Amino acid sequence: MLFDLALAASILAFLHITLYFYLGYENLKHITNLFAVLAFLFNTASLIYRWHDIGHFPSSYMSDLFMLLCLSLSLTYIILYMIFKRPLLALFIFPVIMALGLFAKMMPTTGPSDVIIESVWLYIHLPFTILGTALFLFATISSIMYFVQEKQLKKKNFGFIFRRFPPLDVINSLTTSTLMTGFYFFSIGVFSGIIWMGYEHGRMGIFSPKMIFAIVTWFIFGTITYFKQFRGMTPRSTAYSTVAGFVSVVVTYIGVAIFLMG
Repeated sequence: MLFDLALAASILAFLHITLYFYLGYENLKHITNLFAVLAFLFNTASLIYRWHDIGHFPSSYMSDLFMLLCLSLSLTYIILYMIFKRPLLALFIFPVIMALGLFAKMMPTTGPSDVIIESVWLYIHLPFTILGTALFLFATISSIMYFVQEKQLKKKNFGFIFRRFPPLDVINSLTTSTLMTGFYFFSIGVFSGIIWMGYEHGRMGIFSPKMIFAIVTWFIFGTITYFKQFRGMTPRSTAYSTVAGFVSVVVTYIGVAIFLMG
């Protein structure tokens, strides 16, 4: 029930940001943010309820991971809005939250699952990995916004899309911030996961499908952040690389889902 309310709040947030995009009324932006906060609160309450219901941190099923992603994405949107004041991020992120929510509802929440060994490393690994993934997604979204705004400039099309989207320098700043912060969080998640797998599951646990895919994702985004930081990648190259790199995140979750489902 609580997760259904979170999904409903996400749908209403997307509805109002779409109306804001076309109509431009400031009140619609505020209503969008209200529903975004409600989505986060309901997601948090749903997580706490499920944690209490199953007796351990909900991470055994893909539905749990998708629910955690929904929570992380709504929280990340709220934080980024507070920093950058760019509500149109919601136009891109809430359809993703809605899709993840629907997938979570369709997947089983009971039955055979991975054996999860409770450990302090799990509570470091999972939240930081999920938050890193959420920030990578926001970096990808801002990269897409960069391409759209750049196209408007090249065509000298200064219509409502151009006016609604942020300037290119702001979009580049948003991409860089979310990319760097996401890599920092994801690194903490990956290395704590390696320690957790090594101590709790033995050396073979490190070579599990989930860890292999996570390490591949870390390496790809690590390469992007290295070239951005030390080789002076242009904003356009950064945007292209970020979008391409996020494909690895999608492959990670699809690959994990396939392996977990047998």
